[in-house]
Amino acid sequence: MFLALLLLPDARSRTGLYLLVFSAGSLLSLVAARSLSASRLGFLLICAAGFRATLLPRPADLSDDLHRYLWDGRVARSGVSPYARAPADPALASLDPALRARVAHPEIRTVYPPVAQAAFRVFGHGERGIALKALFAAADVAIVALLWRPGPGGAFAAALYAFHPLPVTETAGQGHIDSLGAALLLASLSHLARGGRLAAGLAFGASVLTKYVSLAALPALVRRGRAPFAAAAAVLCGAVWWSAAGQASPTGGFSEFALRWDSNSILYPAVVAAMDASEFPRRVKRAFIGWKERHGHPPWTQRVFPYFYSAFFARVALALLLAGTLAWIAVRVRDAGAAAFASLAALLLLSPTLHPWYLLWVLPFAAARREPAFLYLSYAAPVSYLLLSPAPALSRGAVLAIQYAPFVLLLGAGALRSARGRPDAPPGSPV
Repeated sequence: MFLALLLLPDARSRTGLYLLVFSAGSLLSLVAARSLSASRLGFLLICAAGFRATLLPRPADLSDDLHRYLWDGRVARSGVSPYARAPADPALASLDPALRARVAHPEIRTVYPPVAQAAFRVFGHGERGIALKALFAAADVAIVALLWRPGPGGAFAAALYAFHPLPVTETAGQGHIDSLGAALLLASLSHLARGGRLAAGLAFGASVLTKYVSLAALPALVRRGRAPFAAAAAVLCGAVWWSAAGQASPTGGFSEFALRWDSNSILYPAVVAAMDASEFPRRVKRAFIGWKERHGHPPWTQRVFPYFYSAFFARVALALLLAGTLAWIAVRVRDAGAAAFASLAALLLLSPTLHPWYLLWVLPFAAARREPAFLYLSYAAPVSYLLLSPAPALSRGAVLAIQYAPFVLLLGAGALRSARGRPDAPPGSPV
C-alpha cells in the first residue's frame, strides 16, 4: 500500500485515488491493531520504520510546509534570522530562487519556534528534504515505542499507530514536524508518570519550542508536575528563546497566522456567522466610538479600529472558550494523560484551522484509549484534501459532513459511556 502511495504521481490532481489507497491502509491498520496486539516492540518498530522509509523519497505534494522548513533552514545557514525577513524580502532574492518560488505565503515571516528552526537548519538540506523527513519519521517511530507496554493486548495502540496511514503519510510523505513535537510531549508524560518532574519539564519545553500546540496541555501538566516541572520548562524555554532572539523576536509572523488562517473547521465558520447575524461587532464599535468621543479621542484608539469585524470577534470568543475549557480540564481531570488528550482535543476543535496533520497530536492518545471519535477523525480528515483538487469532486459542505457528522455522533456516544463510569485508558498506559 505504501509502495502504491510512493508511486502515485501528483496526489493533488489525483486525490480520489490517493484517498482510495489511504482508505485501504486505514482498514489494514485496524486489522493490524487487533491481530498484532501481543507483538514484541522490536517487530512493531521494524514495521513502523519500514513503512515510513518507503515514503521518504516521495515529493511533498499535498502541503507546502516542507518548502517553508527548507527555506527557513537555508536562510538560517546564510546567517540571517528567518524571524527577521520574510521570503519575499528583496534582500533574500538571490539566496535560492528555485526554493523561494515554492514557498507559500512568502510575504509572512516564519511562524515556527526555535527548536523547529534548529531542526530545519541542521537537517533541511536537499530539494526534497529527505533528511528532514527522516528526522520526523524517526520521531514518529519513537511514538510507537512510547505507546507500547508489556502484557496481553499491550501492543494494540503501538500497532495501530505503526500501521496507521496518517502519521506515515504526513511525516515521511508530506514532511510535517508535528510528530517531533508530539513525541516530546509523550516523553514528558512518560517522565511525569515515573516521577521525573525535571525531565518532564525539559521535554515539555522542547515540545513547546517545536510547535506551540503543546501549550494547550500546560495548565494540566503544571498542576501535576508543580514547581520542578514548571521551573525546568521555563528555564529551557527562556534560554532557547533568548538565544534565538538575536536579530528579531522569535514570534515572527505568528500574529498574521493567528488572525488570518482558517481551514477545515466547523465551529469557527458557525461563530463567524453568528457574529454577522447578531451584528455584535458593529454594536461594540458604536459603543467604542461613543466612549472615544467622551474621552477626547485618545491616540491609542486608532489602533483598535481594524479589529471590529466578525472574524476577529469569533476568534476572541473561541479563545476565551478555550481558556475556560483548559482551566476546567486542569482542575477536573485527574489523570495526566487524559487531561493532556482533552486539552489538545479542545484546542483542535476550537481552532479556526484543522489540517489533517494536526491530528498527529491527539492520535497517540486516541490509540491508547481506543477512543472511537478521534480515531474516526484521524481516518476521515484527509478527505479535506479533495478541496485542493483543481476540480473538487465534493462540495465543502459534503467534505465537512463526511468528517464531522460521524465524529460528533461518536463523541456523544463516548461521553455517555464515560458518564456511566467507563475507564479512561487501559491499565498501565503511559498516555
